[in-house]
Amino acid sequence: MGFRIDIDEDEKTDANAGAFPSAATDPNSAATSKGIKLPDLGILNTVLQDSEVTEIMVNDLRNIAIEKRGQIVVTPIRFKSIEELNRVVRVLMEPTGKQITPENPLGMGSLPDGSRVHIAAPPVTEYGPCITIRRFPKRYSFNNLLQSGSMDQRIAHFLNACVIGKQNILISGGTGTGKTTFLNSLIALVPPHERIITIEDTAEIPLILPNQVKMMTKPKTLGSDVISARDLVANALRMRPDRIIVGECRGPEAMDMIQAMNTGHQGSMTTIHANSPRDALFRLETLMMTSGIELPLPAIRRQIANAIQLIVQIRRFKTGTRKIVSIQEVTGTEQDTLLLQEVFSFDSSNPMDPHSDQGSFRFNVSAKVIENLKSQGIRALP
Repeated sequence: MGFRIDIDEDEKTDANAGAFPSAATDPNSAATSKGIKLPDLGILNTVLQDSEVTEIMVNDLRNIAIEKRGQIVVTPIRFKSIEELNRVVRVLMEPTGKQITPENPLGMGSLPDGSRVHIAAPPVTEYGPCITIRRFPKRYSFNNLLQSGSMDQRIAHFLNACVIGKQNILISGGTGTGKTTFLNSLIALVPPHERIITIEDTAEIPLILPNQVKMMTKPKTLGSDVISARDLVANALRMRPDRIIVGECRGPEAMDMIQAMNTGHQGSMTTIHANSPRDALFRLETLMMTSGIELPLPAIRRQIANAIQLIVQIRRFKTGTRKIVSIQEVTGTEQDTLLLQEVFSFDSSNPMDPHSDQGSFRFNVSAKVIENLKSQGIRALP
């Protein structure tokens, strides 16, 4: 099996791009994102038009920060009045049918381009509404990850082989490490004839494949019950999926996801908040124990060992760069302990500096998963 990386014109970055959008941009015009018209957010339109901005943080009336190219920068833009800021909050919440009030000061939503929106307002904040907009770069091929140094050619080829070979993959990392972006890049490698069901709280995974169904949870509203991620996983099993993709396991749906992986839905994927592959397994165990299904811990660990083949650990360094720092396979259990074997690791060239992002990727040739793929006629390495 060969591995080919295509360079899309949309993925080329402008080396001369500045820290902030051009001042010539009309701040009063509605923003657009790759042909998708966004609502008019006033002074925030300028940063919404910059495709390299991945986070917009309105901390208060005169304190607005952005994340661009992995770096957080305080911007010079300001709201002129609390009324102007409140108008933006109303625009952001309008599609949800909800209002931010002192009785309901917290809200979540999304923009038409898939950006995730969170709002916190008084009385839980002191100086007016706080708006956080998480944006997701639409770069789904491995080309961008290779160019940015997030992985090397061997890892790209190996992961491509694992997706084709239907290995179940758990993507682990802290907040802002790029787990969702990486998950999207893996989904793009799924053969187009396969049917996949994606399950999310907010729309962060776009329609990438022709036979893909997007499902999203729904909060409880007046006259309707909550629809949880667990409800959606249970229903996805009745929709003839080849693979089930859960945007993030954060609750009892982890039990249903693991059981789905164990009942014929190979090649499924999900993400989890954890700082190491071992921590990811501990967190997965904890989430499964919240399902209400009373299983002893050894049984839970055996289910995990049978379901998960690979854990991909992503880390964000202080420089803003994001790298795959470890890929580990789950090889089984021994005395009710989950066993891990490292396939790839990132070795720092400066071990004395824990924040250094300089180094190289190391490969362990004894990985069992490579033999698994070989038995399917899939070459795991270039």
